Amino acid sequence: MAKTVKNTHTEFHCDKLDVTTTSGLSLLFYPERLIVIVKNQNGLVIGVNDYPFVEPKELDMILQKDLFISQAGKQSKANLYIYSPDFCLVPGVMFEASEAETYLNFSSKSHHTSFFHSNLQEGQLVVVGGVDKAVLQLFTKHLPHLQLTHGSNMALSYLLREMPQMLNQEIAVVIEDSQIYLAGFANKALKFFNRFEVNSNQEFLKYSFSVLHQLAFDRMHCKITIYGNLEEISVQADVLRMYFKNIEITTPKANQNYLPGAEGFKETKKLAAFWTN
Repeated sequence: MAKTVKNTHTEFHCDKLDVTTTSGLSLLFYPERLIVIVKNQNGLVIGVNDYPFVEPKELDMILQKDLFISQAGKQSKANLYIYSPDFCLVPGVMFEASEAETYLNFSSKSHHTSFFHSNLQEGQLVVVGGVDKAVLQLFTKHLPHLQLTHGSNMALSYLLREMPQMLNQEIAVVIEDSQIYLAGFANKALKFFNRFEVNSNQEFLKYSFSVLHQLAFDRMHCKITIYGNLEEISVQADVLRMYFKNIEITTPKANQNYLPGAEGFKETKKLAAFWTN
């Protein structure tokens, strides 16, 4: 069951929580939200803490006081997924780690930024990301052994796994707070992928139609698949169905399991509540 604690965060804990069984630690870092997901030695989710924040000092306090981070300790490894505007995709054959900053500067001018990358499709595609150095220092102060991954990696890795089952014209959307990752697939191949900030039906339609036009898709036949909570982007399903004939709002296929009680996190409809890469 989910419960709010002192109006500071929401907990999704298993019924018989034992923090000493903490083994795997993953953090989802959004511009104003941090989600801590914890697994035991058997790979089962035992608890999730979901924190809103505004200022960096609030984030620092969260990292200092979170039950699971404190239990994990500074010697533990953790995965940090960063949902920031700073990312780009690079073909694996062209990628050089020393040029990460150059690649990222093609899509966004980054200052005081630490750069990182992760592979997809056995290195055929590389996701390059960036995070503010001061913010990263807040995390490494509490968790020095971090594996950095851009949030787009999780969305794209899931969609690429689904690609063989897709139609010849398909757009897939993964909702993450006030942003979406939008991918276009033609003849079961990735042709477009980007991140957009969305907070209305009009904005969603604007970006969707732009990709439809760019890929020369037929709006009446192209399939639109949406994963996530439409309320997070202030979009109504009834409005979308007025413009798209073949639209599906669905739940991701799950490869993540929970101890009883912690599965309430699925109610958020986040991709990470069902699937992990």
